[in-house]
Amino acid sequence: MKKIVIGIDISKEKIDASAIDVRDSQLGVVKMGYQVFDNRPMGFRRMLVWARHLVKGIELEDVLFCCETTGGYDRSLCDYIYAKGLDIWREGALQIKRSMGVRKGKDDKADSLMIAEYAMRHMDKAVMYESPSDSIRELKALFLYRHKLVQEKVEKKVRAKHLKETSARSKSMRFIVRDAMKGIRALEKSIRECERQIREIINGDEELKRSYDHIVSVKGISIVNATALIAYSNNFRGITTANKMASYYGVASFRDRSGTSVDKKSYVKYYSCSLLRATITQAAEWTIKENGIYRDYYLRLKAEGKPYGIIINNVKNKLIHLVFSLVTNNMDYEQNHEFLRAKRRDEQKMLAPLVNIN
Repeated sequence: MKKIVIGIDISKEKIDASAIDVRDSQLGVVKMGYQVFDNRPMGFRRMLVWARHLVKGIELEDVLFCCETTGGYDRSLCDYIYAKGLDIWREGALQIKRSMGVRKGKDDKADSLMIAEYAMRHMDKAVMYESPSDSIRELKALFLYRHKLVQEKVEKKVRAKHLKETSARSKSMRFIVRDAMKGIRALEKSIRECERQIREIINGDEELKRSYDHIVSVKGISIVNATALIAYSNNFRGITTANKMASYYGVASFRDRSGTSVDKKSYVKYYSCSLLRATITQAAEWTIKENGIYRDYYLRLKAEGKPYGIIINNVKNKLIHLVFSLVTNNMDYEQNHEFLRAKRRDEQKMLAPLVNIN
């Protein structure tokens, strides 16, 4: 049980830190101090010195740091505190905001105190930050960079096609189209290089290679979705269950129910990652189109009159659960796996008496 909680509100240039004493919960919120530090290593060191001198006799191991997710602005602080062997809880900004009720007005000082109060009241739910490895960071950076390259390639292709169809043939138009195609080829080369470097990173890490091989054994999932699943789950250590991953991807189904009059689908689009949802959609469509593992499932639901959107969402959910099962059980996907597993069990039963005799 931590004795002091420090809530940290992070912006690009500075961090606001508010400390509260949680040793006696009956006293409520006992404010201990507030300070502003630079959002850089020098500021982080000064914050730890300040925290160490809040109360005599209390070590930094007895302090819980808590901050909001603010994109890249909080990563340096979290990595610094983690490297010192201390505990920092990186909680979603929306989760904190929704849990604190109605607020009139805000500033950075009040936000840091709000974060500290949230950590105090929900300390039993704390998930301590674990710094991802360099390989995971590089995979995520390459995945996002590849995505940007693909977007640029699609934009250039659409523009070149539009010019070919609508513009009069002239020397300048031929140059524009020719130069656009040259840019498209350069982008395709960069995309291939990104994928090469992704494979190189994965092949250089035994754990990543094992997870990657299990994932791509599923027909329909290739390097893009495999990299996304590994990078955004910290190789399945940050997101530990298939249900959580499905929720993060935005393919898990939730409903709003109240009494007898309200029963509708909950709108959770903005609580998920649209980029990941798009990538898993491509995998689901491919596995259906190319007679993959869920082709029969798709045809059966279609014959029952189910809407296409529901069917494709179910397939995406099934793919995510299948991937987690393969990684958790450390095995590749096998076509007709139920029959093959039953066959192996029968063979083991037949060999068991022979083993006992020997």
